[in-house]
Amino acid sequence: MAKPLSYPDAVHLLRRAAARGRAEEARRLSELGLEAAVDSLLQDPTPAPAFKTEVSSSERGEQQRQLTQLWLTHWLNTPTPAAERLVLFWHGHFTSEFRETMGAQGSDVWAQFATFRTQGYGPLGELLKAVAHNPMMLLYLNNAESRKEHPNENWARELMELYTLGPGFYSEKDVQESARAFTGWTVRLPSGKGGKMRDPNEAFEFFFRKNWHDTGSKSFLGQPVESGDEVLEILTRHPQTYAFIGRKLLAYYLDPQPPAPLVSEGAKVLQSSGTREFLRWLFTHPEFYAPAHRASIVKSPLEYVVGLLYAAGQTRPLIGKDDGKASGRLLGLLATMGQVPFDPPTVKGWDGGMSWLAESPLLARLNLVAALAGQEPSLNLEVFMDGATGPLSLVKPEAQLL
Repeated sequence: MAKPLSYPDAVHLLRRAAARGRAEEARRLSELGLEAAVDSLLQDPTPAPAFKTEVSSSERGEQQRQLTQLWLTHWLNTPTPAAERLVLFWHGHFTSEFRETMGAQGSDVWAQFATFRTQGYGPLGELLKAVAHNPMMLLYLNNAESRKEHPNENWARELMELYTLGPGFYSEKDVQESARAFTGWTVRLPSGKGGKMRDPNEAFEFFFRKNWHDTGSKSFLGQPVESGDEVLEILTRHPQTYAFIGRKLLAYYLDPQPPAPLVSEGAKVLQSSGTREFLRWLFTHPEFYAPAHRASIVKSPLEYVVGLLYAAGQTRPLIGKDDGKASGRLLGLLATMGQVPFDPPTVKGWDGGMSWLAESPLLARLNLVAALAGQEPSLNLEVFMDGATGPLSLVKPEAQLL
């Protein structure tokens, strides 16, 4: 017999899984029952439109505005919005900063997001391998220039400290040996055209430059290795990788301070079955619906904007008039709120939490409410926030919480 899903629980599930929704969608989930509702949210992601630009390779600011419009338009319209909230998680975990990545173009950023989308639900080891081969990451953390004569340690260090094990589970020697293993992992353009002649619509591809690679013997976490792939395999087998990332997933979807027993249980699910099954486990777990974890997560600016515009019935992320300047206003608003897409402030990503609700970022959220003046009749806020009774409810603290 199918487990029931109450309407309030369906609202909570939809808000947490997708960061957007309307009352009729929550009712449909409730009618499906718990397991079927979760399965419907965790369907394979709908592909996003291709990135195409007519601006030059030097106009990276305009490319970023176009990328932001492209992604949020997709998030507002896709039938698989839960996949986009997961893309945001991976974007904040496997960070790359567009403005700090010399040589990168919008096509490289969008290709990385396609990796997060297509492989984000799968086995963690497969995603990790794809990220390690991703040109945006190789450029951002300087591994694309790493040679046997002078191995660059940026990628090797962040791979362990921020992306897999966390601090305290590796030595400085492990960083050095890993950096040697990844020498020669670089990028190239399929067309062979680079520099000022580069087409911003042509993405880099991974390339192994054999004569840059250090072929000497290496030891990583106590095991002999030769290549970067072997380093990734060791990290993929390490239980701490799943405890570290599993805890971050629980902080993102359940509570900023997840209970230790759930962290332990979730790590085992993540290691044995992958991210989709981890989310299915979490979304069907009684603890997910416990009162202690309701309204415990502050919406990020992107989640706030997408959720509110979707509640207003918008299919494009328009702020104010549709006068050709909407993309600039959107990016400016997100910058004031503290979250510019494709540009986390540091390699650690966004701090999140109460930092989203400092004076200036909070004022920007309220200004967005004012920008929706005239759209009040179309606002469907039941999923956006608990206890909504109309547009004036948006000034309440509940409007800021998932």
